[in-house]
Amino acid sequence: MTTGYVIPVDPSELANRFSTPSLEDAFLEDEDERHSGVRELLAEEENYEGRIAPLLDRIPKREADLIYLYFIQKKRQADIAIIFNVTQAAISYRLDRGLKRIKFLLSIPQVTEEDMRRDLPAIFKDIDVNILVGMWATTCQSQVAENLGLTQGRVRHRFFKAVRILKDAADRDERFQPYHKVFAAISGKKFNILREVKLPQWADRGGDGCL
Repeated sequence: MTTGYVIPVDPSELANRFSTPSLEDAFLEDEDERHSGVRELLAEEENYEGRIAPLLDRIPKREADLIYLYFIQKKRQADIAIIFNVTQAAISYRLDRGLKRIKFLLSIPQVTEEDMRRDLPAIFKDIDVNILVGMWATTCQSQVAENLGLTQGRVRHRFFKAVRILKDAADRDERFQPYHKVFAAISGKKFNILREVKLPQWADRGGDGCL
């Protein structure tokens, strides 16, 4: 969990200002269906510390803070909205985005940039290692292209080629199986799942550096 983005108000001192059914209730009914597995993990502190907390550094800092306040400190969305001085709808959107990202991260092997830079040069050129690391971090082709000074078309072409190479490598050497699972998942319609999105509601309220 991050701490630098929460306005210094003790959430435990906030009363439940809204006790009637609200947008939050509607969000929760829908969200229960889509993210039930993640909610079950978040409901148990041991699972949170062991499985969820390590993933929070991979999602936008703002969303990590909201997940902590909502699921761990059990604060209502309406109260969190008051802390951040945004609408409850913005809180619901951010929580939903955060849960989708966590759900995706839980579904893939947990590898690190250090792992990839150690293992992938055995089968890839530096440019392809950099593309794969970038796609692991952002899942966004345009962002990787901008960071590396390449065209998006070139990033896309080399990325899909690398996924095919990883499949063959994984068949020969189990060391590459986790990497293939990660990038096969991204290429299988999970592009942009980790890309940050800026909302106008958050402008001038601490920001989260979103694109």
